[in-house]
Amino acid sequence: MRLCTMTLDGQEDVGIAVDGGIVPLSTVAELTGARLGPTLLDVVVGDRLGRIREALADPELRAKAVRSAEVTFGPLYRNPPKLWGVGLNYRRHADDLEVEQPSGTPGSYLRPSSCVIGHGDEIVLPVQSDRVTAEAELGVVIGRTCRDVAPEDAESVIFGYTTVLDMTAEDAIRINPRYIPWSKAFDTFCSLGPWVVTPDEVGELASTRIATVVNGRTIATNQVSAMMRDPHWQVGHFSGGMTLDAGSVIATGTPGAGVIRDGDVVEAVIEGIGTLRNTVRQATR
Repeated sequence: MRLCTMTLDGQEDVGIAVDGGIVPLSTVAELTGARLGPTLLDVVVGDRLGRIREALADPELRAKAVRSAEVTFGPLYRNPPKLWGVGLNYRRHADDLEVEQPSGTPGSYLRPSSCVIGHGDEIVLPVQSDRVTAEAELGVVIGRTCRDVAPEDAESVIFGYTTVLDMTAEDAIRINPRYIPWSKAFDTFCSLGPWVVTPDEVGELASTRIATVVNGRTIATNQVSAMMRDPHWQVGHFSGGMTLDAGSVIATGTPGAGVIRDGDVVEAVIEGIGTLRNTVRQATR
């Protein structure tokens, strides 16, 4: 199943992709009498996917789909309970920064929800940085609050996978790597969506390809299999001794980053999951 947050006729809603378009969750709720939302975070936290699947088995309900062109996509949701980022999980990205890739465990950081935007929103380059990069990443959406999950059991707590654009004030971390949390925390520096895709529709995760694209040019691309640590290992690592709340997102690392400037169009393209696109604007003092 593929789900999104969208705006239709001025109202924010959850959308579910079906053949021929997108069914609004509010329509499903109205016709079934079930409380299913109203937000995508409510769907995740409330474990409502099974009820939605049952409802959409009705062809009359699927016929209520609207065309994708009629909706505006937003971020999956604006307040992930936890938003983890993983750094230097591909050798190419370590080369981008002219540093050694860590041995054993990639870098990581938490970031605030105030940096979240969605498909079509503007990435605003802050005046505090002269070199901002953007990087495509596979995002893991946690579906069940958990702790101490073994990597081999990670699939049981994953709601789905999404597309992430992660921005960095790269000049700051070239001065001092301890500035990483600050360099990642500017408003608009994490784009999520537009789709979250349940694991049964993703297929073989290891062969899934991720690409960072700037102005139509592929800057870097690689498969999940080339990660130092795969997404299931990361779920185990971040849940070790620490609660991962349902709805938390892990951005699993990038195959490579591209410098972005005023007027650019940057995309994260992930096979089988979707394309996330944002424009870039320079802030003024």
